[in-house]
Amino acid sequence: MSRHWSHSPELSSIGNCSRKRLLGVHLMMAATLAFWISAPSLFAQQKPAKPVVEEKELLTKDDFRLKISYFKSTGGAEAPVVVMLHGKRGTRLQWKAMATDLQQKGDFAVVTVDLRGHGESPLPKKGELKKTDYQAMVAFDMEAVKDFLLEEHTKKNLNMNKLGIVACEFSASVAILYTELDWEKLPYDELEQTPRGQDVQALALISPDANTPGLSTNKAIAAIRGLKRPIVIAVGDKNAHDLSAANKIFDQLIIKKDKDREKEDPPYLWKYEENFSGMDLVTKNANVRNHIFAFLAKYVKEHKSDWRDRRSQLDRN
Repeated sequence: MSRHWSHSPELSSIGNCSRKRLLGVHLMMAATLAFWISAPSLFAQQKPAKPVVEEKELLTKDDFRLKISYFKSTGGAEAPVVVMLHGKRGTRLQWKAMATDLQQKGDFAVVTVDLRGHGESPLPKKGELKKTDYQAMVAFDMEAVKDFLLEEHTKKNLNMNKLGIVACEFSASVAILYTELDWEKLPYDELEQTPRGQDVQALALISPDANTPGLSTNKAIAAIRGLKRPIVIAVGDKNAHDLSAANKIFDQLIIKKDKDREKEDPPYLWKYEENFSGMDLVTKNANVRNHIFAFLAKYVKEHKSDWRDRRSQLDRN
């Protein structure tokens, strides 16, 4: 923030003695400023530590090895967290720049994921992804990520109840279905009723596919609509295919009686004058990145949820 110094009319009434004192103060300030400019910084050792990024491999419950990058937050137990999923033939590395911004400028913990069959999470046998592979992304890949978040939550490195998901193209279906799965989880059957799910608070979907092999999202979208989870859909309006799919999903999210709702409230449909699709829309349009950042800050970071132990009472020492 810049500070502007203005000349005050009251200075004209200062006497000669006062003027001399003021001149002395100015000279002392100038000398001090010259010292700090010319001398090496005495606080060089107090610079904040370089943000940590860790490359990890998670083992899913169906014994698949999943690669992730973990951008650790400095926010501790109250840090919000974002899981970022790539699009067609994409990798977690495409999210690096935005994940770094979220980490360094927003104090988010961020996990970028190579879903099975992508990047450094290749299928055991080369070939096209099958319906069962897409289904496994929801049931196993996302659950492995959630288990990892529980570990970090328990260490008080983040607050897993302040969770957002950003997803592109086919992975939007993965995010939608996993959100439904997460909110359907019942608490542990114990006195304290520790929750096992209901952590996904917001979704940002970029150029979402209307149809993904093996994944039907109609029921899940209806469930999310009932939960009133904030969702934004970003799409290039010059791409007819993407726009049609985005409109279809958006219409499913809007309750008919709320057609005249306040447009300031989610769900949102953001249309950009672009022909770009998926990750290209994110990487080539700064407005998309900035808008998603602001959306996550409002609906994930500002979500009110104090840290609590999320382990079953039986697993606590």
